[in-house]
Amino acid sequence: MTESQSSALDPFAGGEMGARMRAFDWSGTPLGPLATWPQSLRSAVSICLGSRFPIILWWGAELRVLYNDAYVPIFGRKHPDSLGQPGLSARVWGEVADVIGPMLRGVLERGEATWEDDQLLVLERNGYPEEAYFTYSYSPIRDETGGVGGVFAAVSETTPRVIGERQLRTLRELGAQATLAKTPREACQAAGAILRATAQTSPSR
Repeated sequence: MTESQSSALDPFAGGEMGARMRAFDWSGTPLGPLATWPQSLRSAVSICLGSRFPIILWWGAELRVLYNDAYVPIFGRKHPDSLGQPGLSARVWGEVADVIGPMLRGVLERGEATWEDDQLLVLERNGYPEEAYFTYSYSPIRDETGGVGGVFAAVSETTPRVIGERQLRTLRELGAQATLAKTPREACQAAGAILRATAQTSPSR
């Protein structure tokens, strides 16, 4: 087998996360040593690492986490410690386990894909709770038994767009109300009402 052929068959070929996965001691996890991984998992990992789109895999009953280079910025300070950890643990996405946990379990149990658009998740990825929005899908990964071995998630963070649109909408409404107000008091009252109606309550630091 030539070097190029060997590289083509290597599910961990290329990128920072490919190297990290290859060096990780998987024998201490339910996934077991790399040599024992089922082809379904190896194929999913190969697709994940070969994509420039943010992708995270959740494998097994513990939803152990594997992800690609494009997903690294989403984890923030949680990278690289999240690799190989139970996905709903405090070390990974425990702060939003009540939101994403039921969806992930549903995919594992029923094999039905999900879709969320601009969903709010309050994450603690940079040392403090922050408002973040994501569009993503959870899809079942079928294993060799015909059951669902894990979950494939393609993720797009939409935080800048969602917040930017909200700010522009607020400014437009403030400008419109300012032209209708007859007194400074009315202007202040209108502005307060608009801010209360449009503001997303930010988590305290």
